[in-house]
Amino acid sequence: MATAPTPSSAATRPPQSLPSRLFWFGVGGGISVCLNLGPFHWLHEHAGLPDAAALGISLACVTVIFSIWNYLLNFRTAAGWGECQVRYLSAIAFCYLLTYSIALTGIKHWGTTGLWVKYAIVAGTQVGVSGVKFLLYHFWVYPAAPAETARGGSES
Repeated sequence: MATAPTPSSAATRPPQSLPSRLFWFGVGGGISVCLNLGPFHWLHEHAGLPDAAALGISLACVTVIFSIWNYLLNFRTAAGWGECQVRYLSAIAFCYLLTYSIALTGIKHWGTTGLWVKYAIVAGTQVGVSGVKFLLYHFWVYPAAPAETARGGSES
């Protein structure tokens, strides 16, 4: 059952500029790549999981952590958590499938040459898909309020 968005503490947060969103997206992206490669390496090398399973699990871990990061820090918005989460899950499902498909294809084609190549493919794919992800987040998932965008400030 869907619920109507409710006012949240997000409405009292200061507005966020495009450069700020880009900066925090870059910081989060760097952390995301590291957080993804750690579980991928451990699951593949130590737990013995195949590349497909290790990649899927590591991407899922990063997705859960960054849903909170993006809402609270990177893309502050006046929209309620529930309203953003529906759009976030749609956008992240698209980006997750895109990243997973491209990275797994790359690993199957070039990943047999060494473990570092697998890491480069996973990290490179995340960086490549991040442009699409940023545009989705900025304009659709966590939009700035129209009054906030027009005036550069929040309504108070």
